[in-house]
Amino acid sequence: MIDETTTATVVPTQRTSSTIALSAGFALTGAGTVMMGVLLPVLSLRWGLRDDQAGLLLFLQFVACALGAIVTGRNRVYTMTIGYGLLAATLGLLAIDGSRAAYAAFFLYGLGLGMAMTSTSLLFANRWGDASAAKLEWLNFVWSAGATAGPVCFLPLLRRGDLRSLFVTMAALSFAMLVWVVSQEGNERERHDPHFDAAGQPGAIRGSLRGLIAILLLLTMITVGMEAALSGWLTTYSQRVGMHSLAGAALATSMFWLGEMASRLVFSTRLLAKVGRGAALQACSWGVAAMAILIVAAPRPSLILVAAAAAGAFVGPLYPLQLSFLLELSPWGWFFAVGGIGAAFVPWVTGLISANFHSLRLGMTVPCLAGFAMIALNVLVIRRITPENSSAIQ
Repeated sequence: MIDETTTATVVPTQRTSSTIALSAGFALTGAGTVMMGVLLPVLSLRWGLRDDQAGLLLFLQFVACALGAIVTGRNRVYTMTIGYGLLAATLGLLAIDGSRAAYAAFFLYGLGLGMAMTSTSLLFANRWGDASAAKLEWLNFVWSAGATAGPVCFLPLLRRGDLRSLFVTMAALSFAMLVWVVSQEGNERERHDPHFDAAGQPGAIRGSLRGLIAILLLLTMITVGMEAALSGWLTTYSQRVGMHSLAGAALATSMFWLGEMASRLVFSTRLLAKVGRGAALQACSWGVAAMAILIVAAPRPSLILVAAAAAGAFVGPLYPLQLSFLLELSPWGWFFAVGGIGAAFVPWVTGLISANFHSLRLGMTVPCLAGFAMIALNVLVIRRITPENSSAIQ
């Protein structure tokens, strides 16, 4: 007979170790998401890419990331396995023959990121039930930590121009996560969670809330798009306005993610309850719009570093807050794809404008316009928080 006391002790221990491992994988996806943006100046030089072609690579990565969110199904572990498998395979392909396989590799790489991140987020939401909001805040913090540390960890290899070793290292880490997921996360309760099966389908959403959901989805798309454009182009932009050192240019991207990580950690505390989600959304939208304008209006290296950190701090809480609203309205994961669509289009349009007008500074006005759109949409969200639907989003 199994000792119930022993079982009760083992299960929490297993869950704790599982949470640590899944968080480590999520941090890896954070580093992996920003990696291509950091490498973009080097890849563009080696592969002879124009800005519109480089922007297309980012577009393929993020549109595939959105597709990965859409195809994530009820079997979380199966989807996570495919996601990490795609990451390992595409990074290995880039290490072997990057330029010839660039467009296909970037697409499949983004698909792997989308599947791994969405399945992990939904697994956490199912696993922790009423505590899922706090755990999702933790996941976003961990993701930001990976995105912040990534560019710094890449620098030693970038200084030597050793992209192959970088791709091989990331492929090995992705493969390690793949092996762990297959060996440790295969329990049936989480493969087919009954709570998830009964969760709200898109068609079950009340008609009175559909308008609010539509605005939130558009807001999420623009927010993530702005984040992707700033993080994806900051290294290249910094280099062109005076940071001749690649290390200094990459530091701007690290400062952006450091600011984002810090603000997400702060807003995971009681501060958010004191400020209020509506006020936080509006204040952060104004802040990130102002910092995007500052980056374009005063392109001096030292000022860019400060503005990049502040922009990251302001944009950091926005996506988790929007996600918390959407998860309360519908726990189905289809809306994760919307952020990926924004992340695909905004950096791409930035590159198109830069290539057509021969000015990346002009292209960087696209995130500025996105900031103003966020401010307007936040006003609409706050106005739609009526007594009738406040219970759904408060």
